[in-house]
Amino acid sequence: MRYTILMHYTEETDETLGEEVMAEGRRAFSAYAQALHQAGVLLSGEVLQPSTSTTTLTTVDGELRIQDGPYADTKDQLGGTFVIDVPDLDAALEWARQAPGVAWGAVEVRPGATYVRDGGWEPNA
Repeated sequence: MRYTILMHYTEETDETLGEEVMAEGRRAFSAYAQALHQAGVLLSGEVLQPSTSTTTLTTVDGELRIQDGPYADTKDQLGGTFVIDVPDLDAALEWARQAPGVAWGAVEVRPGATYVRDGGWEPNA
């Protein structure tokens, strides 16, 4: 079963922790990604740039709008993701517990689904 591990933090995290702690965090994330890879469960992973690099598309009254920056005015950010293939939610949660981001943010585990032609979704197995 495929699960996505989403790493959340606040933008103040970068400012309040300092460069030395952030460098340690980057090393911890690298080691975590390596552990996922070595265990054979990592399908993909990505660190995301800050929300200031976001471009958001929305439709308001039938009109497409494009704005620079995040859709919501918030300091909470999605910092990166790992997509893993494990037997069940318990295994996904075990990997999520080891994620370095749990120390200064939130780690979300979400099962994946695939769009099917009839307009529905089927859980990824």
